[in-house]
Amino acid sequence: MIALIDINNFYVSCERLFNPRLIGQPVVVLSNNDGCVISRSNEAKKLGIKMGVPLFQVKKFLNEKKVNILSSNYPLYADMSSRTMRVLSNFSDLQEIYSIDECFLDLSGQKNLNTVGRLIRKKLLQWLGMPVCVGIAPTKTLAKFANHCAKTQDSWQGVCDLSGAKENEVNRIMSLTEVSEVWGVGPKTSTKLKKMNINSVLDLKLTHPAKINFYFNVAIERTVVELNQSICFPIMTEASKKNEILSSRSFGSPVKTLNMLSEAMSTFLASATYKVRQQEMLATSIVLFIRSSPHKDNYYANSIRIPLAFPTNHHNLILPVALQGLRAIFKSNIRYAKCGVLLSGLISESIQQKSLWEDFNSSSMEVVDKINNKFNKKSIRLGVEPLNPAWQMKQSNKSRSFTTAWDALLVAQ
Repeated sequence: MIALIDINNFYVSCERLFNPRLIGQPVVVLSNNDGCVISRSNEAKKLGIKMGVPLFQVKKFLNEKKVNILSSNYPLYADMSSRTMRVLSNFSDLQEIYSIDECFLDLSGQKNLNTVGRLIRKKLLQWLGMPVCVGIAPTKTLAKFANHCAKTQDSWQGVCDLSGAKENEVNRIMSLTEVSEVWGVGPKTSTKLKKMNINSVLDLKLTHPAKINFYFNVAIERTVVELNQSICFPIMTEASKKNEILSSRSFGSPVKTLNMLSEAMSTFLASATYKVRQQEMLATSIVLFIRSSPHKDNYYANSIRIPLAFPTNHHNLILPVALQGLRAIFKSNIRYAKCGVLLSGLISESIQQKSLWEDFNSSSMEVVDKINNKFNKKSIRLGVEPLNPAWQMKQSNKSRSFTTAWDALLVAQ
Protein backbone atom coordinates (compact mmCIF):
# COMPACT_ATOMS: atom_id res chain seq x y z
CA MET A 1 0.00 0.00 0.00
CA ILE A 2 1.11 3.54 -0.81
CA ALA A 3 0.41 6.73 1.13
CA LEU A 4 0.50 10.23 -0.34
CA ILE A 5 1.05 12.94 2.27
CA ASP A 6 0.32 16.51 1.17
CA ILE A 7 0.80 19.59 3.38
CA ASN A 8 -2.32 21.76 3.36
CA ASN A 9 -1.81 25.24 1.87
CA PHE A 10 1.92 24.75 2.46
CA TYR A 11 3.27 28.30 2.08
CA VAL A 12 0.44 29.73 4.19
CA SER A 13 0.97 27.01 6.82
CA CYS A 14 4.67 27.94 7.09
CA GLU A 15 3.79 31.60 7.57
CA ARG A 16 1.18 30.82 10.23
CA LEU A 17 3.67 28.70 12.16
CA PHE A 18 5.70 31.79 13.08
CA ASN A 19 2.83 34.29 13.02
CA PRO A 20 -0.16 32.80 14.88
CA ARG A 21 -2.16 35.98 14.27
CA LEU A 22 -2.70 34.68 10.73
CA ILE A 23 -4.56 31.58 11.96
CA GLY A 24 -8.22 31.77 11.00
CA GLN A 25 -7.59 34.81 8.80
CA PRO A 26 -7.67 34.97 4.98
CA VAL A 27 -4.06 34.81 3.72
CA VAL A 28 -2.45 34.75 0.28
CA VAL A 29 1.22 34.27 -0.63
CA LEU A 30 2.58 35.82 -3.82
CA SER A 31 5.04 34.63 -6.47
CA ASN A 32 8.34 36.27 -7.46
CA ASN A 33 8.20 40.08 -7.56
CA ASP A 34 4.82 39.89 -5.81
CA GLY A 35 3.25 39.02 -9.14
CA CYS A 36 0.57 36.32 -8.69
CA VAL A 37 -1.22 34.42 -5.94
CA ILE A 38 0.45 31.02 -5.49
CA SER A 39 -0.89 29.90 -2.09
CA ARG A 40 -4.20 30.58 -0.35
CA SER A 41 -5.63 29.81 3.04
CA ASN A 42 -9.03 28.10 3.16
CA GLU A 43 -10.53 31.43 4.25
CA ALA A 44 -9.10 33.11 1.14
CA LYS A 45 -10.41 30.30 -1.07
CA LYS A 46 -13.91 30.84 0.31
CA LEU A 47 -13.69 34.48 -0.81
CA GLY A 48 -13.31 33.22 -4.39
CA ILE A 49 -9.64 34.15 -4.84
CA LYS A 50 -8.27 32.03 -7.70
CA MET A 51 -4.88 30.35 -7.88
CA GLY A 52 -2.45 32.19 -10.17
CA VAL A 53 -4.46 35.40 -10.44
CA PRO A 54 -2.22 38.51 -10.87
CA LEU A 55 -2.08 40.70 -7.78
CA PHE A 56 -2.95 43.93 -9.65
CA GLN A 57 -6.28 42.43 -10.72
CA VAL A 58 -7.45 41.59 -7.18
CA LYS A 59 -5.49 43.96 -4.92
CA LYS A 60 -8.44 46.28 -4.35
CA PHE A 61 -10.68 43.30 -3.51
CA LEU A 62 -8.05 41.84 -1.14
CA ASN A 63 -7.74 45.13 0.71
CA GLU A 64 -11.52 45.47 1.00
CA LYS A 65 -11.78 41.96 2.46
CA LYS A 66 -8.76 42.56 4.73
CA VAL A 67 -6.83 39.67 3.28
CA ASN A 68 -3.25 39.30 4.56
CA ILE A 69 -0.89 39.61 1.57
CA LEU A 70 2.58 38.07 1.96
CA SER A 71 5.61 37.83 -0.30
CA SER A 72 7.08 34.37 -0.83
CA ASN A 73 9.81 33.30 1.61
CA TYR A 74 11.49 30.39 -0.18
CA PRO A 75 14.30 29.74 2.36
CA LEU A 76 11.69 29.26 5.08
CA TYR A 77 9.54 26.97 2.93
CA ALA A 78 12.49 24.85 1.83
CA ASP A 79 13.65 24.36 5.41
CA MET A 80 10.19 23.41 6.71
CA SER A 81 9.81 20.99 3.79
CA SER A 82 13.13 19.34 4.67
CA ARG A 83 12.07 18.94 8.30
CA THR A 84 8.73 17.48 7.28
CA MET A 85 10.32 14.93 4.96
CA ARG A 86 12.74 13.83 7.69
CA VAL A 87 9.84 13.15 10.06
CA LEU A 88 7.97 11.22 7.37
CA SER A 89 11.03 9.05 6.68
CA ASN A 90 10.50 7.48 10.12
CA PHE A 91 7.27 5.86 8.90
CA SER A 92 8.76 3.89 5.98
CA ASP A 93 12.06 2.73 4.54
CA LEU A 94 10.79 3.60 1.05
CA GLN A 95 10.09 7.30 0.59
CA GLU A 96 9.70 9.39 -2.55
CA ILE A 97 9.78 13.16 -2.14
CA TYR A 98 7.50 14.19 -4.97
CA SER A 99 7.51 17.96 -4.46
CA ILE A 100 8.23 20.56 -1.79
CA ASP A 101 4.97 19.69 -0.01
CA GLU A 102 4.18 16.12 -1.17
CA CYS A 103 5.65 12.74 -0.36
CA PHE A 104 4.90 9.10 -1.19
CA LEU A 105 5.51 6.39 1.41
CA ASP A 106 5.42 2.63 0.90
CA LEU A 107 3.34 1.24 3.78
CA SER A 108 3.38 -2.36 2.59
CA GLY A 109 3.39 -4.82 5.46
CA GLN A 110 2.02 -2.37 8.01
CA LYS A 111 -1.23 -3.17 9.76
CA ASN A 112 -4.16 -0.84 10.40
CA LEU A 113 -3.19 1.72 7.79
CA ASN A 114 -5.88 4.17 8.85
CA THR A 115 -4.24 4.36 12.28
CA VAL A 116 -0.84 4.93 10.62
CA GLY A 117 -2.29 7.75 8.56
CA ARG A 118 -3.76 9.44 11.63
CA LEU A 119 -0.47 9.04 13.50
CA ILE A 120 1.32 10.77 10.61
CA ARG A 121 -1.12 13.70 10.82
CA LYS A 122 -0.73 13.90 14.59
CA LYS A 123 3.09 13.81 14.60
CA LEU A 124 3.50 16.44 11.88
CA LEU A 125 1.05 18.78 13.59
CA GLN A 126 2.53 18.22 17.04
CA TRP A 127 6.22 18.32 16.11
CA LEU A 128 6.26 20.84 13.25
CA GLY A 129 2.87 22.52 13.22
CA MET A 130 2.27 21.29 9.66
CA PRO A 131 -1.36 20.30 8.84
CA VAL A 132 -1.50 17.48 6.30
CA CYS A 133 -3.95 15.19 4.54
CA VAL A 134 -3.15 11.54 3.87
CA GLY A 135 -4.40 9.34 1.03
CA ILE A 136 -3.78 5.57 1.20
CA ALA A 137 -4.35 3.17 -1.71
CA PRO A 138 -2.71 0.33 -3.71
CA THR A 139 -1.11 2.64 -6.35
CA LYS A 140 0.28 6.16 -6.58
CA THR A 141 -2.56 7.38 -8.80
CA LEU A 142 -5.17 6.03 -6.39
CA ALA A 143 -3.25 7.45 -3.42
CA LYS A 144 -3.38 10.90 -5.07
CA PHE A 145 -7.10 10.42 -5.64
CA ALA A 146 -7.55 9.36 -2.00
CA ASN A 147 -5.64 12.44 -0.86
CA HIS A 148 -7.97 14.61 -2.94
CA CYS A 149 -10.92 12.99 -1.16
CA ALA A 150 -9.29 13.56 2.24
CA LYS A 151 -8.93 17.27 1.41
CA THR A 152 -12.35 17.90 -0.05
CA GLN A 153 -14.60 15.64 2.05
CA ASP A 154 -14.85 16.40 5.77
CA SER A 155 -16.16 12.91 6.52
CA TRP A 156 -12.66 11.46 6.04
CA GLN A 157 -11.21 13.78 8.73
CA GLY A 158 -7.98 14.26 6.79
CA VAL A 159 -7.21 10.58 6.14
CA CYS A 160 -8.76 8.68 3.23
CA ASP A 161 -7.83 4.99 3.39
CA LEU A 162 -9.03 3.06 0.33
CA SER A 163 -7.02 -0.07 1.20
CA GLY A 164 -10.01 -1.87 2.70
CA ALA A 165 -12.81 -0.10 0.85
CA LYS A 166 -15.22 -2.09 -1.29
CA GLU A 167 -14.89 -1.55 -5.04
CA ASN A 168 -18.50 -0.41 -5.47
CA GLU A 169 -17.99 2.27 -2.82
CA VAL A 170 -14.77 3.49 -4.47
CA ASN A 171 -16.53 3.54 -7.84
CA ARG A 172 -19.34 5.63 -6.34
CA ILE A 173 -16.85 8.23 -5.12
CA MET A 174 -15.06 8.19 -8.48
CA SER A 175 -18.33 8.77 -10.32
CA LEU A 176 -18.81 12.01 -8.35
CA THR A 177 -15.30 13.32 -9.07
CA GLU A 178 -14.35 15.12 -12.29
CA VAL A 179 -11.72 13.48 -14.46
CA SER A 180 -9.58 16.63 -14.21
CA GLU A 181 -8.78 15.65 -10.60
CA VAL A 182 -6.82 12.57 -11.72
CA TRP A 183 -3.06 12.77 -11.22
CA GLY A 184 -1.40 13.53 -14.58
CA VAL A 185 -4.57 14.70 -16.33
CA GLY A 186 -3.99 18.35 -17.23
CA PRO A 187 -6.48 20.89 -18.62
CA LYS A 188 -5.88 19.98 -22.30
CA THR A 189 -6.14 16.24 -21.64
CA SER A 190 -9.24 16.79 -19.52
CA THR A 191 -10.92 18.76 -22.30
CA LYS A 192 -10.14 16.06 -24.85
CA LEU A 193 -11.39 13.31 -22.52
CA LYS A 194 -14.68 15.10 -21.98
CA LYS A 195 -15.16 15.33 -25.75
CA MET A 196 -14.89 11.53 -25.68
CA ASN A 197 -17.64 11.47 -23.02
CA ILE A 198 -15.13 10.58 -20.29
CA ASN A 199 -16.25 13.04 -17.61
CA SER A 200 -15.59 11.38 -14.27
CA VAL A 201 -12.73 9.44 -12.68
CA LEU A 202 -14.89 6.32 -12.96
CA ASP A 203 -15.38 6.89 -16.70
CA LEU A 204 -11.61 6.96 -17.14
CA LYS A 205 -11.13 3.89 -14.99
CA LEU A 206 -13.59 1.87 -17.07
CA THR A 207 -12.05 2.95 -20.41
CA HIS A 208 -9.84 0.32 -22.09
CA PRO A 209 -6.15 1.29 -21.64
CA ALA A 210 -5.35 0.57 -25.30
CA LYS A 211 -7.95 3.12 -26.39
CA ILE A 212 -6.40 5.75 -24.13
CA ASN A 213 -2.94 4.96 -25.52
CA PHE A 214 -4.24 5.38 -29.07
CA TYR A 215 -5.72 8.83 -28.45
CA PHE A 216 -3.19 10.09 -25.87
CA ASN A 217 0.08 8.49 -24.74
CA VAL A 218 1.51 5.68 -22.66
CA ALA A 219 1.61 7.83 -19.51
CA ILE A 220 -2.19 8.32 -19.51
CA GLU A 221 -2.61 4.62 -20.36
CA ARG A 222 -0.61 3.72 -17.25
CA THR A 223 -2.77 6.09 -15.24
CA VAL A 224 -5.84 4.06 -16.26
CA VAL A 225 -4.07 0.85 -15.28
CA GLU A 226 -3.20 2.35 -11.88
CA LEU A 227 -6.83 3.37 -11.35
CA ASN A 228 -7.55 -0.36 -11.66
CA GLN A 229 -5.09 -1.13 -8.82
CA SER A 230 -2.10 -2.34 -10.87
CA ILE A 231 1.19 -0.55 -10.14
CA CYS A 232 2.84 1.20 -13.09
CA PHE A 233 4.60 3.97 -11.17
CA PRO A 234 6.72 2.42 -8.39
CA ILE A 235 8.16 4.36 -5.47
CA MET A 236 11.34 6.16 -6.60
CA THR A 237 13.61 6.49 -3.57
CA GLU A 238 16.26 8.45 -5.46
CA ALA A 239 15.41 11.71 -7.20
CA SER A 240 16.08 11.54 -10.92
CA LYS A 241 18.96 13.74 -12.00
CA LYS A 242 18.18 16.61 -14.35
CA ASN A 243 19.79 16.95 -17.76
CA GLU A 244 19.67 20.74 -17.51
CA ILE A 245 19.77 23.25 -14.67
CA LEU A 246 18.11 26.64 -15.09
CA SER A 247 18.53 29.66 -12.84
CA SER A 248 16.74 32.91 -13.69
CA ARG A 249 14.66 35.67 -12.16
CA SER A 250 12.70 38.69 -13.26
CA PHE A 251 14.21 41.88 -11.87
CA GLY A 252 12.47 43.94 -9.22
CA SER A 253 13.41 47.06 -11.21
CA PRO A 254 14.71 47.40 -14.78
CA VAL A 255 18.44 46.86 -15.40
CA LYS A 256 20.06 49.24 -17.88
CA THR A 257 23.83 48.70 -17.64
CA LEU A 258 26.14 45.84 -18.57
CA ASN A 259 27.71 45.93 -15.09
CA MET A 260 24.40 45.32 -13.33
CA LEU A 261 23.44 42.64 -15.83
CA SER A 262 26.81 40.98 -15.15
CA GLU A 263 26.03 41.02 -11.42
CA ALA A 264 22.74 39.26 -12.01
CA MET A 265 24.19 36.73 -14.45
CA SER A 266 27.02 35.87 -12.05
CA THR A 267 24.58 35.43 -9.15
CA PHE A 268 22.34 33.12 -11.18
CA LEU A 269 25.36 31.18 -12.42
CA ALA A 270 26.50 30.61 -8.83
CA SER A 271 23.09 29.17 -8.01
CA ALA A 272 23.06 26.93 -11.10
CA THR A 273 26.58 25.54 -10.57
CA TYR A 274 25.73 24.78 -6.93
CA LYS A 275 22.73 22.73 -8.02
CA VAL A 276 24.88 20.88 -10.57
CA ARG A 277 27.41 20.03 -7.85
CA GLN A 278 24.60 18.76 -5.63
CA GLN A 279 23.73 16.28 -8.39
CA GLU A 280 27.42 15.31 -8.74
CA MET A 281 27.24 16.33 -12.39
CA LEU A 282 29.31 18.43 -14.78
CA ALA A 283 28.11 20.88 -17.43
CA THR A 284 29.39 20.74 -20.99
CA SER A 285 27.71 23.90 -22.30
CA ILE A 286 26.03 27.08 -21.09
CA VAL A 287 23.10 29.08 -22.45
CA LEU A 288 22.61 32.74 -21.51
CA PHE A 289 19.47 34.74 -22.23
CA ILE A 290 18.38 38.33 -21.62
CA ARG A 291 15.16 40.17 -22.42
CA SER A 292 13.25 43.35 -21.78
CA SER A 293 9.57 43.51 -20.88
CA PRO A 294 7.33 42.25 -23.71
CA HIS A 295 4.69 44.74 -22.52
CA LYS A 296 6.91 47.76 -23.23
CA ASP A 297 8.08 49.42 -26.44
CA ASN A 298 11.53 48.64 -27.86
CA TYR A 299 11.25 44.96 -26.89
CA TYR A 300 14.55 43.08 -27.14
CA ALA A 301 15.45 39.45 -26.39
CA ASN A 302 18.54 37.45 -27.22
CA SER A 303 20.40 34.31 -26.16
CA ILE A 304 23.66 32.51 -26.82
CA ARG A 305 24.86 28.93 -26.35
CA ILE A 306 28.55 28.40 -25.59
CA PRO A 307 30.27 24.99 -25.40
CA LEU A 308 32.69 24.72 -22.48
CA ALA A 309 36.32 23.75 -23.09
CA PHE A 310 35.92 20.84 -20.68
CA PRO A 311 33.09 19.59 -18.43
CA THR A 312 33.00 21.43 -15.12
CA ASN A 313 30.75 22.57 -12.28
CA HIS A 314 33.03 25.34 -10.98
CA HIS A 315 31.54 28.81 -10.99
CA ASN A 316 35.01 30.37 -11.23
CA LEU A 317 35.82 28.55 -14.46
CA ILE A 318 32.49 29.13 -16.21
CA LEU A 319 32.07 32.80 -15.24
CA PRO A 320 34.64 34.28 -17.70
CA VAL A 321 32.97 32.38 -20.55
CA ALA A 322 29.55 33.57 -19.40
CA LEU A 323 30.57 37.22 -19.16
CA GLN A 324 32.14 37.07 -22.61
CA GLY A 325 28.90 35.65 -24.01
CA LEU A 326 26.86 38.29 -22.20
CA ARG A 327 28.90 41.07 -23.82
CA ALA A 328 28.19 39.51 -27.22
CA ILE A 329 24.37 39.69 -26.81
CA PHE A 330 24.11 42.85 -24.70
CA LYS A 331 22.49 45.83 -26.38
CA SER A 332 22.65 49.31 -24.86
CA ASN A 333 19.66 51.62 -24.28
CA ILE A 334 17.47 48.66 -23.25
CA ARG A 335 15.61 48.32 -19.94
CA TYR A 336 16.17 44.63 -19.19
CA ALA A 337 13.48 42.84 -17.18
CA LYS A 338 14.95 39.34 -16.91
CA CYS A 339 18.04 37.25 -17.50
CA GLY A 340 19.03 33.66 -16.85
CA VAL A 341 21.57 30.86 -17.12
CA LEU A 342 21.00 27.31 -18.37
CA LEU A 343 23.70 24.72 -17.74
CA SER A 344 23.13 21.85 -20.17
CA GLY A 345 24.67 18.66 -21.47
CA LEU A 346 25.13 17.45 -17.90
CA ILE A 347 27.23 14.33 -17.39
CA SER A 348 28.16 12.39 -14.27
CA GLU A 349 31.36 13.29 -12.45
CA SER A 350 32.25 9.60 -12.45
CA ILE A 351 32.68 9.50 -16.23
CA GLN A 352 34.58 12.76 -16.56
CA GLN A 353 37.51 12.65 -18.95
CA LYS A 354 40.35 14.59 -17.38
CA SER A 355 41.99 17.40 -19.33
CA LEU A 356 45.75 17.79 -19.68
CA TRP A 357 45.34 21.55 -19.22
CA GLU A 358 42.81 21.63 -16.40
CA ASP A 359 44.42 22.55 -13.09
CA PHE A 360 41.75 23.28 -10.49
CA ASN A 361 41.36 21.72 -7.08
CA SER A 362 37.84 20.26 -6.95
CA SER A 363 37.92 20.10 -3.15
CA SER A 364 37.97 23.91 -3.01
CA MET A 365 34.33 24.10 -4.12
CA GLU A 366 33.37 21.48 -1.54
CA VAL A 367 34.83 23.72 1.17
CA VAL A 368 32.98 26.76 -0.19
CA ASP A 369 29.68 24.84 -0.29
CA LYS A 370 30.12 23.57 3.27
CA ILE A 371 30.81 27.05 4.62
CA ASN A 372 27.90 28.60 2.73
CA ASN A 373 25.53 25.82 3.82
CA LYS A 374 26.54 26.23 7.46
CA PHE A 375 26.41 30.01 7.73
CA ASN A 376 24.90 31.84 4.76
CA LYS A 377 24.77 31.09 1.05
CA LYS A 378 26.66 34.33 0.37
CA SER A 379 29.33 33.90 3.04
CA ILE A 380 31.88 33.16 0.30
CA ARG A 381 31.15 34.59 -3.12
CA LEU A 382 32.85 36.27 -6.04
CA GLY A 383 33.26 40.05 -5.92
CA VAL A 384 30.89 40.56 -8.83
CA GLU A 385 28.01 39.11 -6.77
CA PRO A 386 26.45 41.90 -4.65
CA LEU A 387 24.89 41.30 -1.23
CA ASN A 388 21.92 43.63 -1.77
CA PRO A 389 21.55 44.22 -5.49
CA ALA A 390 19.40 47.05 -6.79
CA TRP A 391 17.75 44.60 -9.20
CA GLN A 392 16.67 42.00 -6.62
CA MET A 393 13.07 40.88 -6.85
CA LYS A 394 10.29 42.72 -5.05
CA GLN A 395 9.32 41.22 -1.71
CA SER A 396 7.49 44.06 -0.02
CA ASN A 397 5.73 41.80 2.52
CA LYS A 398 8.32 39.07 3.13
CA SER A 399 8.46 37.46 6.55
CA ARG A 400 11.75 36.77 8.30
CA SER A 401 13.77 33.63 7.52
CA PHE A 402 13.21 32.36 11.04
CA THR A 403 14.98 29.02 10.62
CA THR A 404 17.73 29.76 8.09
CA ALA A 405 19.38 33.05 9.12
CA TRP A 406 20.92 33.96 12.48
CA ASP A 407 19.88 37.60 12.19
CA ALA A 408 16.23 36.59 11.61
CA LEU A 409 15.77 34.45 14.73
CA LEU A 410 12.81 35.24 16.95
CA VAL A 411 13.71 37.35 19.95
CA ALA A 412 11.94 36.90 23.29
CA GLN A 413 11.17 40.24 24.89
